[in-house]
Amino acid sequence: MPRILEKLYSMKKYLLPLCVMALLAVGFSSCKPDEEIYNPTCKISKIWYLSDVGEPNEVYLYNDKTQDLEQIIVDSIYSFDFTYEKDHSIKHIKHVGKNYHVGKNYTEEIAFETTDRLVDKMTYTVDGEVRLEYTFHRNENKKDKAYQRIDSINVMYDVAFYEQYFDDISNKSMKYPLYHKIFGDYKEIAEIVAERQTKDLVMFSVKKFTYDPGKHKKYENIAQYVEEFPREKTVVTHTYQYDLNAYNPFYGLPFAYADMAGYYKNLKVAEHIEKVVAGSAPKVTDITYDYSGMHYMNDKGYPRQFVTRSTETNNIPRYTYILYKK
Repeated sequence: MPRILEKLYSMKKYLLPLCVMALLAVGFSSCKPDEEIYNPTCKISKIWYLSDVGEPNEVYLYNDKTQDLEQIIVDSIYSFDFTYEKDHSIKHIKHVGKNYHVGKNYTEEIAFETTDRLVDKMTYTVDGEVRLEYTFHRNENKKDKAYQRIDSINVMYDVAFYEQYFDDISNKSMKYPLYHKIFGDYKEIAEIVAERQTKDLVMFSVKKFTYDPGKHKKYENIAQYVEEFPREKTVVTHTYQYDLNAYNPFYGLPFAYADMAGYYKNLKVAEHIEKVVAGSAPKVTDITYDYSGMHYMNDKGYPRQFVTRSTETNNIPRYTYILYKK
């Protein structure tokens, strides 16, 4: 073998492993800032509502190896089980409950469709029947590819499902606990369903988002989102204010859609909600979040406890206590 070929062969033996190592390094270090993966500085372990005495209302359990959230146990009764894709993006959330009125089990499930760790679509079903569907549309600005913010969400509501709200008023909040945890109380949607004049079996809305540039001009906080129900001539607007020196412990939970809790980086200090139905006066609700006081924040800027007050409930304080995973 000519000497020059020997040298090239020798270099190839060393360069190939180096190239492989370089590619691996790129693969492991190319996490984009917009990936919807729950990996905050402080991960939630337990949450208490109203009081920090007694058993926690929510317990978060993680996989020892991957650190993915595997399960949330609520009030020692309900459990929500999580499964993931190989890239750690969320795939399913499932809850099997018991309907005590008829003595039968039922299954709630949320299926996710994702691209590059970003959620494209989520479908909520009860016993395999579709009850709610979210379709996401993201920022397509080529100059801003590093941060694919949500521009809008199309939502499809199964009318019959929300009509059930009024069938069991005594157990309205937790009749479907997975729905309650992920999407929040369905009272507002049920009221719109009850007020609507059409006889359609499906109701739809569009949520549109605007962002606050925030502390580092990365648009990490939702300034406002407007949900419009065109057939019902109803518009609901949520406007937020933040403490830019404190951090939201739910940020990065791609399934925390109740009030979009997983989609703003900093802590909310105020929320203004205005519901307008054509031909009637607006209904306004103001909510404040108080994190002040000794020991309310840990040394990393995450809340240990906070107080929520809403004009809808005559500003009666609601207390939340959070313990983080070590």
